[in-house]
Order: sequence, then structure tokens, then C-alpha cells
Amino acid sequence: MAASFVKKIWLYVFLWLFSIILALSALAFFERQSLVRELTVKSEILQRLASQRADQHDAHLTSLSAVFVTGGIEREDLLLDVARTITRFYPRITSVNVIPFNLSEPTIETQPGVSIKAKEQIIDLARHSTGALQMGPMPNLPHHYLLVKRTPNSSAAQHGLALVVDARKLIATDDPFWQTQSASLSLAAPDNQIASAEQFSIKEAGFSKPLSSASQPLILNTSLMIDMADILPLGKVFAAIAAITAVFGVAALGLRQRTRTKDAETRAQLSAQETRLAHASRVNAMGEMASGMAHELAQPLTAILSQAQAGRHLSRRGDLERLNRVLDETVSQAQRAANILDRLRRWSKPNRRPSKACSVHDAVRNVQNLLATEVKAKGALMVLSLHDEPLFINADPVELEQVVFNLVRNALDASDAARIEISTYIEDHRIVLDVADNGPGIRDDIKAHIFEPFVTSKRDGTGLGLALCQRLVDEMDGNIMLLDNVEQTTFRLCFLRSNVEVKP
Repeated sequence: MAASFVKKIWLYVFLWLFSIILALSALAFFERQSLVRELTVKSEILQRLASQRADQHDAHLTSLSAVFVTGGIEREDLLLDVARTITRFYPRITSVNVIPFNLSEPTIETQPGVSIKAKEQIIDLARHSTGALQMGPMPNLPHHYLLVKRTPNSSAAQHGLALVVDARKLIATDDPFWQTQSASLSLAAPDNQIASAEQFSIKEAGFSKPLSSASQPLILNTSLMIDMADILPLGKVFAAIAAITAVFGVAALGLRQRTRTKDAETRAQLSAQETRLAHASRVNAMGEMASGMAHELAQPLTAILSQAQAGRHLSRRGDLERLNRVLDETVSQAQRAANILDRLRRWSKPNRRPSKACSVHDAVRNVQNLLATEVKAKGALMVLSLHDEPLFINADPVELEQVVFNLVRNALDASDAARIEISTYIEDHRIVLDVADNGPGIRDDIKAHIFEPFVTSKRDGTGLGLALCQRLVDEMDGNIMLLDNVEQTTFRLCFLRSNVEVKP
């Protein structure tokens, strides 16, 4: 009998050890999957951030080219003012340079400038451009690359406009996840000519994805070194062992009770049945209790996991000082998110200057004077059909002129010999201003979205002009619409008439 008892003990020990190994294997698997998911999420966020930054470079080059074409080399001060603003607010752009194809001619450079070899590289990239931006390595300057645009952007170009971009700062981030020693990231060109933040090495978990930028097809590579301490944290290991031990204890008690029940069956069938029912009741109660505990613990554990990821590596090393800084940074990042939302709210509802009564006709005539030269150059005709009486609305005069200016400018861009008619009248106690033109009109597929940001029918348009018009008109307590079923393309503005008496 003693030998049988010893065999049972060893059997229980073996099953206990096997269950622990199985549980720890499952824990390691899920912990590793969690780390890989975190790496993927963090990498996707960084890839989108770097893509947005890269797209900004295209806009900078377009703006700089427009300034240079307007002022030329004689007005280098105009381009340098814009360049200094760009390098100040976008520190990853280390310099802005305009290099003539003939190096004996004057150049425009911001500090620290570029070398002769770099100038030759810029010229070569600009000459080979067919209109798209060109990217190439920056000679003698590691971790940097050149982004070049010919200017003007035609076959008659005689200059190359170049940004020198620090690739390390392009993927710079203050996320604590990337500050740990186990995580690494790099940025490389498809031909591996451009290095970045650090040497990339293949580790246990990796991520690789190109930036969504047509002009800068750089590839973001990230990796994470996963060791035993990451997938088997001591706290969870002890918790798993404790849980399994508790289950085995409960199971041992159950088996003991079962033995007693069997012994009782020999004495009385009724007593045996009552014992089995009591055992089933206890098992059900224990299941309900475990389910309730799992439900209650799910939310706090999820929150703790998201906040503890950054500090987990530090806690294993016992670096309490840096752990405290990471926890402080967690609080700081939460406050930072609140500040960003607060700034966004203030941006969307800016403190506007008090509106005053302004003349609608004066705004129309000012726009006519501003665009007179361009109207004549394009062979267009601007006709004013204004109401006999002066019309006034409560608005900022400059903003009203900006709305009318944008509408007339769009009409001029649509057709070189356009006839543009601006008319004003009063309808249902409201002032109506129509801007109509006989151009090609607006495509049916974008009419419903014409006032949404980034929707445009122009090849080089930004899609922000009409969105800005709608915002300004809304702030004037008016509305703007594109009329349907009319022969000409007509935008109609409706405003409340000003109650302020204005002397003519």
C-alpha cells in the first residue's frame, strides 16, 4: 500500500511539472506575440510619421521653386528668407541650395552649404530629371541624402534646387519604446546607398516597409531583440506556477473527496449521491468565481500592460532611476496629448478679430484691380454687374476679398480666355454675390466633394482653396454653394445684410 501511495505522489509531481512546462510555453508564446504586435504597431506609426515628413519635402521644394522662378538669382534674399524658415521649423533639412548648371554662375546656399562634389551630384540629378523629384546620396556626409528638383520644372531649366535631408532626424521619435537597447531601427534607400539612425541587424522580430512617398522610396527597417526575460517575466512565471499549484491542490482535494465518496458508497448509496452533488456544486462555484475574477481583472490588466511596456525592460535590470523617468514620461505624454487636443481646438476656433460692416462692392472692385494684369494677360474679360445700392455685411474686409479672389482666380486658371461675371443683388433680405464663368466647368465626379480639403480638378492644385473659402464664409455667418443646372459655372455666396448704418 505504501508503494502505491509513493507511485501516486510521483505521478502527481510529474503531472504538475508537465503542466508548468505547458503553461510556461503558452505564456512565452503569447508574450512573444504581444511583443511582435507591439513592434508592428509602433513601426506602422513611425512609418506613417516618416512618410508625412517626407511628403512635406515635396511641398517645400515646390514653394522654393516658385519663389526662385519669381525672383531669380537677383532676389536671393526672398528664397533665403523662406529657406531659413524651413530649416528652422524642420531641423531634418540641414540646408537649402540653388546650384546653376554652369558652376561659374552664382549659387544660393544656406549654411553649412555643400561641397563641389555635392554640387556636381545636384547638377547631375537635376539634368536627368524629367519633372519628378530626384533623390541621391549626399557625398561625404553620412546619414544624409539629396532631394533635387530642376527649376523651372521644364526642359529649359538651368538650375538645380536641392534639399539636404538628415535621414536620422526623418525617423526621430520620442516614443520610449525605441529608446530601449533591444529595439533598433534604420532607414535605407532601395539601392542601400543611404544609411540612417543606426546599423540595422536581423534580430528575432523584424519589420520592413517602404515609406509612402513617391519621391523618396526609402525603406524603414525595425527589429526587436527578444530574450528569455522578455517572454518569461518573473512576475508572470511565479503567478503561473502559483495558479497551477492551486489548481493541483484543488484537484488533489477533489480526488481525496472522490475517494471518500467511493468509500461512502459502500455504506450508503444516498450518502454517496449527496457527496457527489456537493462536489459538483463546489466545482461550479469555483468556475463561476474564476470567470468573475477573469472578467474583473481583464480591464485593469490591459491598462497596466499598455503603461508598463516601456518600463518593463528597465525594471528587470533594476534601473529604478530610469524607470521613474519612464513613468514620469508616461504622465508627461498623457498631458502632452491633452495639450495637443487643446491646441487643435483653439486652431479650429481661432480668436477672430471683431467683424465690422464692410462693403461688398469695394471688395469686388479691389479684386478686379488686383487681378487686372492677369486678366489682360490671359485674354479674359471680367464683367461687374453690381446692385444699384451699396451693400454691406458684417465681415473682415480682407477675408471677404480673399474669398472673391480665390473664386475669380479659379475661373482664370480654368480657361485662358474666360468671361467672368460678378453680380450682386438682394434676395429675401439677404445679399447674394454670384461669380460665374464660361469655362469648361467642374467634373461631375467631384462636384459633391468640391468644398472638401484636398479635392481638386487642377493638375497641380492643392485642393485647399475652396475649403478655405467655405470656412471663411461660414465664419461670416454666410454660405457658399455651387449652382446646378445652369449654363455657366456659378458659385453663389449669401450673406446677412449688415444692420450697421454706413455712410456713403
